[in-house]
Amino acid sequence: MSRILFITSKPYYPWEGACHRIRHNLEALVSLGHTVDLLTVPVGQTPQVPGTNTFFVPRIPFCSSLPSGPSVRRFLLDTLMLFKAVFLAGHTPYTLIHGIDDCGVIAWLASRLTKTPCVFERHTGLSHERLKGPRRLWLGFYRFLEHSALKKADAVIGNDTSVIGLLDRFGRRSRACVIPDIPAVTEEVSQPARNLAQARFRTAAGQKLVVCVGSNTLFHGLDLFFNALPRVLSAAPQARFVVVGGGEAEILRMREALAHAGIEQSVAFPGRILPSELAALLAVADVLVSPRRSGITAPIKVLDYLRSGTPIVAADTPANRAVLSPSNALITRPTPEDLADGILKICHSPALGATLSHQGLATLAQENRTPEAFRSALSRCYAYVQATP
Repeated sequence: MSRILFITSKPYYPWEGACHRIRHNLEALVSLGHTVDLLTVPVGQTPQVPGTNTFFVPRIPFCSSLPSGPSVRRFLLDTLMLFKAVFLAGHTPYTLIHGIDDCGVIAWLASRLTKTPCVFERHTGLSHERLKGPRRLWLGFYRFLEHSALKKADAVIGNDTSVIGLLDRFGRRSRACVIPDIPAVTEEVSQPARNLAQARFRTAAGQKLVVCVGSNTLFHGLDLFFNALPRVLSAAPQARFVVVGGGEAEILRMREALAHAGIEQSVAFPGRILPSELAALLAVADVLVSPRRSGITAPIKVLDYLRSGTPIVAADTPANRAVLSPSNALITRPTPEDLADGILKICHSPALGATLSHQGLATLAQENRTPEAFRSALSRCYAYVQATP
């Protein structure tokens, strides 16, 4: 039986969208018949995937939380990851070493030291070009190592087509594997879970429930959504809004702003909730809103929106356009007035909402955003690596 060493330094938090990619990889590998050794950090929770063995690097001071991008703390942690990876690969005949983001470099170094094939999985994320001072020096050092790993890795996985252009610059286009993200929750929502979500969030009969999922830490781009609320409430006073995500300080600040506008009672802030609870909330909502402005890759929460079967209103931005279109969502200009009008249109047009919802579910299959497609793509990538000298 083949055995895989899977390496990631990203702490696993079940309410954070990017972490679900880790779980999807592990579930796919186990279902494909591989035994998986997960090497990760002792921060956050551990993905509960039967068939995986988890190894941690030692806990070191001041590394319980890490800044985005290269830093001294992350360099120290990655050094420990490298030593641990080499130790494990030196004592276990792994079929392949698979590393995510900064651990793609670790996987490449460990693979060269132990003569094991490697896969570098690189996700499209935030730019670090604004880093200054010593951290910018670390960024230059990391970019040097990353470019070497990208050139020499046996395969490079990306979650969008930008990985093809990246490897094309290195003359390694044939090694690019595009495996799109899939929704966080792929199982059907049970009726008891739906009933619980209804009782928790819908406070009156006949009420329209409008849901917006933000970042797990900060409400990036949600000013557009919050500024649209007064216009929606003026035309639909019984509307109820639920904003998921955000830390305690961020929620407090938004509550104060909404209280000043006199609409605090119409908005609920459940904070960070588990994927199963989120899936139930999305399923019982009347409208889902995506006001995201930054980025070019569709966030996993938008895939969850499509999976829920609830109509979507989205701002016309590159991140939303990655998977949303006028055929599966109501696309509006990125202004509070237009976003509010889009929400009201869905509230007043059930037939339009049903049409968009049906097409949204079809989009996931057309875009290969299903567990079966994810598993098949990963299998082909591994087969390519094993078949290439």
